[in-house]
Amino acid sequence: MVGIAAFLILTSKPAVGPGENRVGFSIRDYLPFGRSDDTETSTTTTEANNQQNSSNNNLPIIQENKPIPRLRKLSNEPVAGAVIFNTGTTKAGATSTIRFVEKGTGNVYEAKSDSLSIQRLTNTTIPKIVRAFWLPNGSGFLAQTIILENEIVETNFVKLNKNAASSTNESLTPFGTIIGKLPTGIKEITIKPDGSKIFYYTINGSYSNWFISNPDGTGATQVMTHPLTEWLSKWDSANTIMMQNKASSEVVVYNYFFDVSSKILKKAGVNPAGISPQTNTLPEKCIQTKDKNPTLYCAVPNQWPSGNYPDVWYKGLVSTEDFIEKIDINNGIFYNTAGLTSLSGQKIDAVDISISPDESHLIFRNKMDGYLWMLRIDE
Repeated sequence: MVGIAAFLILTSKPAVGPGENRVGFSIRDYLPFGRSDDTETSTTTTEANNQQNSSNNNLPIIQENKPIPRLRKLSNEPVAGAVIFNTGTTKAGATSTIRFVEKGTGNVYEAKSDSLSIQRLTNTTIPKIVRAFWLPNGSGFLAQTIILENEIVETNFVKLNKNAASSTNESLTPFGTIIGKLPTGIKEITIKPDGSKIFYYTINGSYSNWFISNPDGTGATQVMTHPLTEWLSKWDSANTIMMQNKASSEVVVYNYFFDVSSKILKKAGVNPAGISPQTNTLPEKCIQTKDKNPTLYCAVPNQWPSGNYPDVWYKGLVSTEDFIEKIDINNGIFYNTAGLTSLSGQKIDAVDISISPDESHLIFRNKMDGYLWMLRIDE
């Protein structure tokens, strides 16, 4: 053993450079039972461990201190649904908070308009979410998944529950979840502006059955049976739901108002086949403000690829390259608000547009890849 030690000392590596010395030599560096200094690790190993710890602990994803761009991508994975609401106040106004859920995992993340940080809020796995409908205050969402074997749509209400701080569990996320099941086969969902009720419909044979319930599905009441089975619904005010038969190149689009209290459905107007808003775009690309002077923000294609609309767009056979347009409905005035391609450097086919309550930001998904974007519109 003395001879081996002497040999190793004599054959040990010299200093790496002027002024550098090898320190902490031990025979354990050369024997199977390891090193004497367990705290000494390589830079690569330390970085790998830090990345693993960061992932395990669900720490916020902190970006460098850079100016916040007017248009920014919020997700690096496809998003099933998102909500934008205001929190706090500053001299410049309230902060827009965005919560979104990933399609693949069901994990929830949060972003803010005044920061480049993205924080993971939950680690509950809900795989392969097709769509998510958020409550206005971001306290929960309705997640729809499809059972591939029989193509049945399942809907669950996912409520976010604040976790208590724990010094013994570093991987604890800010929120846990409570999951409740709603009826199968729900086709469309819309949520009351105050988040207290939801409207949904199912199909039974050649009829659609309309229901109103609590967000978790309890207290469900059937309010209508109708021979049309394809609807777009939007809960517009306390007692009014806007209903529209889904657009097609072969079908005239009709708009209706459904009074929740009286259970009466009234026809409101007619739009040309295929296109439903007042501008040359699709209803899925528009959001109306709550201002007394009605205003629309729409994603409008720079040009339409050839095809029968909106059928070819619904089927994913074509995609559009959009800009954001502000429309004064009463006066018929159109304002070019933002060129998405020039701001992002890529093609964006915007869909599922939402606006913050203070009307300072828009969020939308790119239909081509499902990524979520946020646009500051006060410029």
